[in-house]
Amino acid sequence: MSALMFLLIAVLLAFETGGGEGGGPWFLIATVVSATAAGIKLPDLDSRLRLGHRSALLHGVLPPFVALLDHRTWAIAAGLGFGIGFHLVADLFPGQMRGFATIKLPLWGAIGAGASYLWIIANAAGTLLGGLVVLTFIADGSVLAIALAAVSLLGVAYLLRAEGGLWALMMFAILGWLATR
Repeated sequence: MSALMFLLIAVLLAFETGGGEGGGPWFLIATVVSATAAGIKLPDLDSRLRLGHRSALLHGVLPPFVALLDHRTWAIAAGLGFGIGFHLVADLFPGQMRGFATIKLPLWGAIGAGASYLWIIANAAGTLLGGLVVLTFIADGSVLAIALAAVSLLGVAYLLRAEGGLWALMMFAILGWLATR
């Protein structure tokens, strides 16, 4: 339920301030951070919604894409992108990629281990990069830096506790090291 609570906070901030921008930079940052917190847990609502664990509807780019449909919710789209991206990166490292751990498509069912890895990699990259693109479009300078720092702290805190999270953090460290070389 924490996902819905954080999503409600993000929506209230976004609509109260016209997308987070009308209330000043702190409202924009608070909207992105709240949406990130929501996005970290949002994919696992699939079981409660009887969509099947690891439903493609919530374990992918669809939630942030829907938030892009209204300019007032672009900060929510960025945050959801980051949060769902962190969740998906941890999902890359299950104990075994079969049954419960595989991606489920509506009306199709489980897509198998290989396709599930491809789905997760593509959607993790799409949500994380999409979140970054949207955030750089709506924020700049110190607001962008503070939002990215806060989102990164949330991501690290989640990955330190999540199954597969330490592997994901190592992967991020290696990618970061490669990017700066």
